[in-house]
Amino acid sequence: MKVLQSFEDEYYLLIEVIWKGEIFIFFLDKTQGTETLGIPQKGFKLSEVLEKHKKDKNYCLPCELLLKLEKKVARHENNVLEWGLTLEKLERFRQKLLSGGSDVKGY
Repeated sequence: MKVLQSFEDEYYLLIEVIWKGEIFIFFLDKTQGTETLGIPQKGFKLSEVLEKHKKDKNYCLPCELLLKLEKKVARHENNVLEWGLTLEKLERFRQKLLSGGSDVKGY
């Protein structure tokens, strides 16, 4: 797993990685307590979305990410949405991220 970029503020943690030959985005919404793992649509640039988030405090970062992730799995407490990815994939991703000694803050 190779971290391409990461971002963290008081509301969100985002990590973009190459894992098993594909680009994945991990998104933690700290205020809602939701975790999302997804594979973005072709041409998606996380840096552009992050720039919009930094410039416009009314910009809905979670909304944009959910629309731009082609396959995704999201979890909030006991509720799970599996749309092309499984909860098991999210768990394996988290385990790999934690065991890899990631330098991403909070992990």
